[in-house]
Amino acid sequence: MQTKCGDGSVMICGFVGKGAETRRVGEKNSVLTKFSVKVGDKAVKGQEKKQAIWVNCTCWNDIGKAASVIKKGDYVLAVGKIQKSTYTDEEGHQRESSELICEFVTAMFKDCLPTIEKNDCSADVSYTEEKYNDDLPF
Repeated sequence: MQTKCGDGSVMICGFVGKGAETRRVGEKNSVLTKFSVKVGDKAVKGQEKKQAIWVNCTCWNDIGKAASVIKKGDYVLAVGKIQKSTYTDEEGHQRESSELICEFVTAMFKDCLPTIEKNDCSADVSYTEEKYNDDLPF
């Protein structure tokens, strides 16, 4: 899932494909953590199989320290700004890449996720009826 906020921030959530890579960089020895999140699938013309949509995430300093524990398979919610850059590939072609510079990251580790069948929408929400049956002020 992905969505754009009013201030230009982007919010994504999905499963991490590979464990976070953390290192220290620069003169200030800043913490840099990078990982990728699968946010969905898109249809490819002429192909039956859908192609995964991945977002590369970059976290700095305190957020980078917190994100360093993210592992493959964790479910992540990240908020930040998209940064685009250009580079020259090995064949000399100009390429463009983009990444999410995270301002917030949280993870639900795969051991904590409930096991739900793909099309199981039969959750019991009867407990909410009593709590929310009062007259609402709006």
